[in-house]
Order: sequence, then structure tokens, then C-alpha cells
Amino acid sequence: MSAHSWMLRRSEARGAAAPSPRPVTRGESTPPSSDTQKAKIDWLNATFPAPQMTVAGMVAFIGTCCTGSGISAKLDGGLFGFSERHRLFLHLDGTQVEIGALALGGESQSGKWLLQLTGKGCGVVEDWPSLRELLEGLGATITRLDLALDFLEGEHTVDDAMDMLEDGQFTSNGRTPSSMQMGDWHKGRDGRTLYVGKAKNGKMLRVYEKGKQLQSVNSEWVRFEVQLGNRDRVIPFDAITEPDRFFAGAYPALEALIEAAAETIPTTQTETLTSLGHLLHHMRRCYGKALHQAQETCAVQPTELIEEMRVIGIPRRVDPAGVVAGLEWPQLQAQLRSYAT
Repeated sequence: MSAHSWMLRRSEARGAAAPSPRPVTRGESTPPSSDTQKAKIDWLNATFPAPQMTVAGMVAFIGTCCTGSGISAKLDGGLFGFSERHRLFLHLDGTQVEIGALALGGESQSGKWLLQLTGKGCGVVEDWPSLRELLEGLGATITRLDLALDFLEGEHTVDDAMDMLEDGQFTSNGRTPSSMQMGDWHKGRDGRTLYVGKAKNGKMLRVYEKGKQLQSVNSEWVRFEVQLGNRDRVIPFDAITEPDRFFAGAYPALEALIEAAAETIPTTQTETLTSLGHLLHHMRRCYGKALHQAQETCAVQPTELIEEMRVIGIPRRVDPAGVVAGLEWPQLQAQLRSYAT
């Protein structure tokens, strides 16, 4: 099936305008991904020859692969040598969330386009097989792909990764990769990161305390994240629909982690709980005294003061999907107490 035929089929189903034909064919149909898949895609960069379609048409097709509705693009500067960067936004529960960019233009790019989906953007893709099919039909090259595995309860830690490194479990073909430690390795309060390999060489593993990165000091959440680049290698399209296999194959030590990963990984909600508590903690730290003085000086009731200051909406840094999932007051109080210690 040609890229144009696939896009026409999708546009008829979703009501989008069909693009002009493009003489590119693809191979066999993509096999469905496994129901037990645990690794997830957390970043995607792909370049491809300029398609015979408009930016608006491309944006619309990307939107058909995502949850939410009302995908849109905003022209805002350039990116990686491309003269135009169209920032991509998706409407989720009435909130506009930035999910990545579409870039094009620039003499050095020879007519290429770039699709970039950030971690948040990858999190809203609900149809990876169709996105893969689109990229294959466009003759795309995947230039960066991040594959992540989360351990929300600290089933595997940064210290475990250090032990694996010292035991030679990241050594492959007789070569031991470079490594580097970053973060608060003295007290461990602000989070630690272990890097294995180098991104500039096309493969790197980051093991970091994700919860503490999000300012949740008591969180056990640890993320193992493989970053693949296309230097001296071709990142296959199979990695989009079979991330488990390519995560496990990045380093010998990672294969066993797939079996140990949690069956369900509600990282979107976990990140939201952390972020909301973090925002309220800093609101109290910066403006708590101002609220107190307003109440004392003006003899205003707390509810009146809250209603005067409250702005209806979801903070930009808070993922709306997690807010909709629900958050109870005792949970938020526990978050606030953790930041105060």
C-alpha cells in the first residue's frame, strides 16, 4: 500500500483532506505489538523528504494517531538548522498541551522535513503502528528514539545499575562502555543519574531517579532509558512497534529488566501528582505570607480569598490526563509534607 493510499484511507475515516500522491511504497503490514509490552517510546525524531502535502495536512495526519483532539501548529522560529519550526499542540480535556514540532526549510536541509515528538508527545500517541506506517511511506529516517522502562516502586535502582556496570553486565563484544555519574550522590535527596555510553556515539543508557527529578523527595520511581541515535547505525521501524525487544537488546544487562517491570505503568498520573504538589509547595514558600497578611489586614474569610485568587484551568506544567484521573486531598497533603522535610 502506498503512503498516499494509506493517508487517503485515514483521511476518509477522520474527515481530513487527502494529500497529493507520493510514489513511495511500503512492505508487509506491521505486526501488532504485544499486549505484555512494558517499555515505552519517550522521544522520537525522524526526518524525511519533503512530502507532496501542506504542513496543515501533515499535522492533521499526526493528530489521527494521537488521543485528544484539535491538533494545531504554531510557527515559532527554527530548529536544528531548519528555518521553520511549527510547534505542535493537542487539546486534552480543554487544555492545550505541547507535544513536539514539525520543522522544515533551510538551505542545509536540502528540502527535508523533521518530525519531533517529545516525551509528552509520545505519551499521547495511541496508534504507533499507524504512525510507523506513515513514516515508512514517507521514506523517513529515524534519527533519535528513546525507549524507557519505569520502576515506580524502586524494583530496580540506580545503585543496582551501578552494580551491573561493575559486574560487566553492560559489556558487549568485549567492549566496556564509558560511564558517568551526575546529581546528588552524596545525600541522594535531589536525585542521581548514571549514564552508560554516549549519545554522540549513537547509544546511551540513562538510569535516573525520576520521582526526585520531579521534586518528590520520597519517591522510589526510577527510570531506565535507552537513547538511540542514527550515527553509524540504522534505527529500524520495528523499534517503534516493538520497543521491548530493542530496549532489551541495547545492553546485555537490560534483558532481565523487561521481565521484572510492572505490568501497568501509570507514569502520567504519577508525574501529575508530583508536579501539582511541587507547584503548591512553591506557592506556599513564595506567597504564603502574602496570603496570610491579606487575610489578617483585610479580615477576609479564607474562602473569599481563595476565590479571589483562583484561576480556573490546569497549570501548564500539570498533565491534564492525570488530573482527570483524580487526586484526593490526603494524597496532596502527603506530597506537601514531603517537600517540607
